[in-house]
Amino acid sequence: METIKVLESSHFTGSKGKAVLTVNGEIEEIELVDVKSEKLPFSFKLLNPLQTAFYRFYSGGNALISSPTSSGKTLISLLFYLKNSGGKFIYTAPTRSLIWEKFREFKGFFRRVGIRTGDLIEELSEISQPAVVCTYESLLSAARNRAKWFEEAGALVIDEIHIIREPSRGAAVEEIVSYALEEGIPLLALSATIPGAPELAKWIEAELLLESEWRPVPLERKILNMRKFLSRVKLPKGTPEEKVVATVEELKLKGKTLVFVPRKDLGWQALQVENGVYRKRVLNETLPFIPEEGGKGTVAFHNADVPQEEREVIEREFKEGELERLYATQTLAYGVNLPADNVVIFVKGSFDRLTLRYRFFPDPLTILQMEGRAGRFGLSEKGHSYLIIAGAKENALEEALKEEMEMPFSTALSSGVEREGKACQNRRKAFLSLMLLGPLIRYGEGWKSAIGKMFSLKRNPLLLKEVEEIIEELQEMGFLEGTEPTQLTKLLVSSFVSPYCFSEFRKRLNASETLLEENPTVGYSFVLRPFLRKELNPKSVSVFTGEGFLREAEKLLETVEEKTGLSGDDNFEVLAFYAEGGFFPFKNVARPPGELSTLPPESSLLGQLLCKLNIFDFETVHRAVMMVRSGIPFRFSLLGSVRGLGYMRGNALARAGELLKYHSEIPLINGLKEEQIEVLDALREALSYRYDTVQQVEREATAIVKAVQRIKFPLGDEKLLRFLSSLFVGRKEAIKLTKERALEVLFENVTGKEKGKGKD
Repeated sequence: METIKVLESSHFTGSKGKAVLTVNGEIEEIELVDVKSEKLPFSFKLLNPLQTAFYRFYSGGNALISSPTSSGKTLISLLFYLKNSGGKFIYTAPTRSLIWEKFREFKGFFRRVGIRTGDLIEELSEISQPAVVCTYESLLSAARNRAKWFEEAGALVIDEIHIIREPSRGAAVEEIVSYALEEGIPLLALSATIPGAPELAKWIEAELLLESEWRPVPLERKILNMRKFLSRVKLPKGTPEEKVVATVEELKLKGKTLVFVPRKDLGWQALQVENGVYRKRVLNETLPFIPEEGGKGTVAFHNADVPQEEREVIEREFKEGELERLYATQTLAYGVNLPADNVVIFVKGSFDRLTLRYRFFPDPLTILQMEGRAGRFGLSEKGHSYLIIAGAKENALEEALKEEMEMPFSTALSSGVEREGKACQNRRKAFLSLMLLGPLIRYGEGWKSAIGKMFSLKRNPLLLKEVEEIIEELQEMGFLEGTEPTQLTKLLVSSFVSPYCFSEFRKRLNASETLLEENPTVGYSFVLRPFLRKELNPKSVSVFTGEGFLREAEKLLETVEEKTGLSGDDNFEVLAFYAEGGFFPFKNVARPPGELSTLPPESSLLGQLLCKLNIFDFETVHRAVMMVRSGIPFRFSLLGSVRGLGYMRGNALARAGELLKYHSEIPLINGLKEEQIEVLDALREALSYRYDTVQQVEREATAIVKAVQRIKFPLGDEKLLRFLSSLFVGRKEAIKLTKERALEVLFENVTGKEKGKGKD
């Protein structure tokens, strides 16, 4: 393996510069590559120092690049493809926003680019393009199911490879790497910061390890003690959020500024101070408070609780609009490309008396990832990082940041510990079983070779013993015949559902007959919860709804235990609260927050799985999927397919239906179309639970009536119905189906007559 380091003394202006490198320990200075003279298919004049180093020293095989954000790694992906152009170019990254960004960038090079992010319309189209951009999960699904586009891979780029350290998604990345190593697919791994890069490079069998100390925009770091800083500027004592905002104000920063706070509640409270004290306009619409009017600049908060639609607006406004100050939690540090002129990071330190060392939150690696956002190439001469520390001395943090990059490489599973969570009963076994079953399905008897390529199993032999025990359990449960997965098992894995989760589903289904009849919204939320991968954190919901959710959650848990004899300890109550329209009365909530806003792709997988299982008739499947997809109660859930309604207006209509004691949305829709007084009055009464004035109620009622007037029967989301019908008629045929014909196909094939199929 050749090891190259791009030194900080390198420089680049766009039209001139030089690359200063260490090549296997020796310092070399080389000219930047002239694009035209090398006949490279790019429109600019020179490759930058990092790109030049890659172009000069990469000759083939696998490679690892560890380099700061915005240093030109996207173009290195294309240089990698030019050396490995014998098959499809596949680029994978953790988030939809990154994938769409790369889709637009690669279109200028390939002209035709396929995309997979879980969106329905993409999933129906065949991939014939020479390049594919996709999320990790889409790529993993393609590999497990031997999708043609993965089988034709000639070059694979894994961006943000450091995600392999994350408990929630690290195993997916590790499994993808194992497939590439097993099948000899040329692999390029990219990261801004990853400790133990040489060990990672060795694991992926890299021919080239390229690290960079050079940044396109130099970084200037200042570490400030918060107490000393506030004392120096003589600010009065205040609450933590007042101190945070005051600190940012006193820094007197110019340009785009990212402010990272260690806790979500602190971010929301800082936003309230910005609005109430400093008169800033708040861009967020879904808030734990009602904002006052503001006009002196715009601020926003970006975190996992913000609905996806709002996050996308916030990201766009920070990149291209007037949003100058963006508060964020550490989720923004990974997988979203938002460079800024300034990055302010609030760090909490504490002394560990057992290890006699300081611990920091965020951890040093996350801090390095955060400050990597500082500097906008071509727009700022320097990137500025301000680390505001409390609870420790400045030099302790400085030392910790240096030591972090010298730590050994590790993955989420290599220590043998996986984060606790609520997404499924037997979460750890569910997690490991999917990691095991993917290679079993793909390679059959050769599965051990691929499993053996995984870093975690090499590092931790106890993990291999645990995997062997899981194989024995799956055999006893009937999901494996020897080492051959059953058809049911293959079906589950294709939908990212573990056999352990399926067993929990069957147990709940068998105990929930009365509950499903009396309250189908709560019943199907409870029964189907094991099929959904989201954590559905109750704390995230209570941020916006407070005691309202907590009281309802207690009732939901009591109802389930009383009716089924089972306990719902996997946060099903969050799904049930959402599906009952629980957010409707809360005026500060514009749309369902956090994970609930990302349920549409998840609901598509759910629908696909339920259609294949054929446990319920299609009427039930359709309503259950639309309930999860739109957050509208089961009996009225097809309202979720009506354009112009959305969550709040859809639930206003559903509440009107409940007031009228209707059992479906059909008489409700017909009543509004015919302008029946009793239906209009019920709608106004329902709207009065959310809106305070007659004018607001009438405005919303008018909008709802207009949306209903446009409805054409039959009800249903055309894209979803085509996607589900493709299971029975194929992709090419499904994409041409009308809504009516897609429904016919689904009613013909999903009959619920195979209820006994599959073993518990």
